[in-house]
Amino acid sequence: MTATRPSGATWSGNHRYRAAEVLLPADADELAEVVTSNARVRVQATRHTFNDVGDSDDALLSLERLPTRIEVSGDRVRVEGLVTFAQLAPVIEAEGRALHNLGSLPHISVAGAAATGTHGSGLRNGNLPSAVEALEILDADGRTHRVDRDHAWFPAAAVGMGAFGVVTAVELRTEPTYTVTQQAYTGVSWDDIVGDPAHVFGSSRSVSVFTTWGDPAHDLVWAKSDAGEPTWVEELGGRPVGDDIHLGRIRTVDNTTPRGTPGPWHTRLPHFRADALPSDGDEIQSEYFVPFSSAREALSAVRAIAPGFQEQLLVTELRTVAADGLWMSPAFERDVLAIHFTWRNDTAGVLAALPGIEAALAPFDARPHWGKAFTMSGEAIRATLPHADDFRAAAHEADPRGVFHNDFLRRTLGL
Repeated sequence: MTATRPSGATWSGNHRYRAAEVLLPADADELAEVVTSNARVRVQATRHTFNDVGDSDDALLSLERLPTRIEVSGDRVRVEGLVTFAQLAPVIEAEGRALHNLGSLPHISVAGAAATGTHGSGLRNGNLPSAVEALEILDADGRTHRVDRDHAWFPAAAVGMGAFGVVTAVELRTEPTYTVTQQAYTGVSWDDIVGDPAHVFGSSRSVSVFTTWGDPAHDLVWAKSDAGEPTWVEELGGRPVGDDIHLGRIRTVDNTTPRGTPGPWHTRLPHFRADALPSDGDEIQSEYFVPFSSAREALSAVRAIAPGFQEQLLVTELRTVAADGLWMSPAFERDVLAIHFTWRNDTAGVLAALPGIEAALAPFDARPHWGKAFTMSGEAIRATLPHADDFRAAAHEADPRGVFHNDFLRRTLGL
């Protein structure tokens, strides 16, 4: 009999799963049995989401008891099961390989990050699913499909939000390993950030700007460079910060990755160390993506209304993501500025603040992060996605009975 555990809540506790328990298959046969014996199924991964994208009123399952395998072959790596980036990175580093980018915390699963369009930063860096070469997906009848870049479903399934089935393995493209040096700076003026965003966000491999939209003393530029310490920030008046770093109103203590010295890519690209807790989880996150060509105007629009959400805000992080061809990607066919909000863990207060931000960003065809809190209507979201109808058609072909559909997919994409 398949083991179970209580379903619990998302990482921050802001959303409690509606299904009472999570099914824990121990092998491929049990997994297929769980899927084929339930009318509705969703997969719970590492729970680093802030909405109901991974929830179900019926059955939830997790791959946490299934074997995790990492297989490196040439410039590809195949990960099977609930593998996180923290587990994956040292393995491919030992083979002299690397990923093109990582998110701010490596504790998330490879499959979950791809499914929701999760990203790092960099004007020339695509999001994490842009490195996906193939997915292995278990369908509602217990059959496994290999969906590679030549497959008709690929542009939909690569950022598939669980709509195509259970992703049991992911194949990623790798590149030769590389070294990164990072540093965090205070003292860069908002006028310099907004006045020439292409220079600020394009002068290092990865750049994040942290702001509270008011007192510039809280603003921080965090730059990660391939070629030694990113001194271009000092040319803008930036001063390196010490070990005690404040991200807006969040004080980090001994959990961020090393600054000021070169190191392997996977020890510098994330903000937070793999062996430490990233923040304390007592937060809610939202994020919206606007065309980078509209960065200046979009930032000005949000700053104009910032006094109205200051009570809830801990910090905003600004990042960039290169365009891709994945239909449900927030960076589909356009380089984007990602405007991320870390909020106090107050669901009612956050949900009250979001409509004003979404209205301010609406003229820029803002797209939300699929795994974070937002209040945009499905109609508004679909209007920003040229292939929304194609995604629905592919998802129906893959899962004609809607076994893997849920309230989130119905509400946002009409599945």
